[in-house]
Amino acid sequence: MRFPRTDCGTVFTLRDDCHWRSEAGPEGVVTAHDFVYAFKRIFDPVMQSPYREKFSFIHNARAIINGEIEYTELGVYAVNNTELVFHLDRPNSEFLYLLTTAPAMPCNKRFFEGTKARYGLDEESVISNGAFYMTQWSYDPYGSDNLIYMKRNYENSASDRVYPYMLTFLIDRDSDAPAENYDASLTDVYVSRAAQKKSFVTATDVKSYETSSLGIIFNPEVQINGEIKQALSLTVDRKAIEKICPDDLKVAYGIVPGSMYVADAVYREQYPAISFDFYKAEITDETKAMAKDFFDTYPGEAEILVRNKADAGVVNKIIGDWQDKLGVYIELRYADDEEYYSRMESDDYFMAFAEIDNSDKSVYYYLKNVVETLYESDERQDLRDGLDEALTYSTFNDRCDVFSRTENEIMMSGDYIPLFYRKLFLTYRKNAKDLNFNPFSEQIDFRKAKYYK
Repeated sequence: MRFPRTDCGTVFTLRDDCHWRSEAGPEGVVTAHDFVYAFKRIFDPVMQSPYREKFSFIHNARAIINGEIEYTELGVYAVNNTELVFHLDRPNSEFLYLLTTAPAMPCNKRFFEGTKARYGLDEESVISNGAFYMTQWSYDPYGSDNLIYMKRNYENSASDRVYPYMLTFLIDRDSDAPAENYDASLTDVYVSRAAQKKSFVTATDVKSYETSSLGIIFNPEVQINGEIKQALSLTVDRKAIEKICPDDLKVAYGIVPGSMYVADAVYREQYPAISFDFYKAEITDETKAMAKDFFDTYPGEAEILVRNKADAGVVNKIIGDWQDKLGVYIELRYADDEEYYSRMESDDYFMAFAEIDNSDKSVYYYLKNVVETLYESDERQDLRDGLDEALTYSTFNDRCDVFSRTENEIMMSGDYIPLFYRKLFLTYRKNAKDLNFNPFSEQIDFRKAKYYK
């Protein structure tokens, strides 16, 4: 594939040896028209796609979103079966990354429309243009025999070798089932948010990934002085928290999790946290008095909303630090999932221990989500503008400088106090090799996977 920048747009020359395959058999070659159809479906108002904003830099996309022109006017077209052209209204350094995500996958118009609104809902209505295709989808609403079988797509393996002949996926209803099935040798790999059991660790490899940030956020309607927020942030003793940190968390010294990428590079390897010292900062007596006076005006109201009991333990330690170092008392409010999310949605909290995650591995989209989580739409426009400007930069360092400044600005303001990174675990048997795992989409690429008996 090539993608030179030309006066007529960004041109991609597609290979002509990538084949569609369904359970019924071969369905033809993937063409540039399949990509055009897929992108125009994103902007078709009937589809109500949540991905329109991410691709709003494509020519005419903004006018389509605003209802000014038809979605068929989107700046994506096919010159022929192998020449695909994108017109962009503005530069976007995330463009190539976005083309690797699920919304940018091609769609076979003939097959899609032939399923008569059943697309993706049963085995006869699924088509593949990748390394494998679905051969059987077993669904038992009353039992545990819920399986998906996928077989090697031989047409596509001819040009890019696919190693496994068949894949079997177990569809589990119980959150404990994946680990139990693995322990019973029914499966060879699974993804979880719990640390690996030690009972079979000798036959197992476990990789962990930092995929989200957990920390303290403040209700925007509660006018907490910025100096008080900074004092709360600076008096968190992360070294002490490390000693009681559970296995599924890692103490955070910044906002961006360690598994995030900028282009093809891991952000944290080039830009380690943190820009200020949490442990040697001096909090003045005046600031301590200001903090105590503020929280004393909210007796019984100053509380941190926490979602589960495991998190409550580590947050309790932080509350103790604040009481010892600042003389402020903040209560802990434990809520089950239903109450927690309901109160967060309605802004019915004083402070909250919140998790900020993202389905993209991109630092840009993660920080954008952080800003949108913390601030109302009319607040901190400087941070929003800075992130958007970073999209126009072509070099890694220029973009990362913006990301680092944004991250540090939020931390220095105290508007968000990062405490932990949540880990995601990939557990697999030692004789399973070459698994390519995306911890943000939680997808495993099995094309080059091998199993040694």
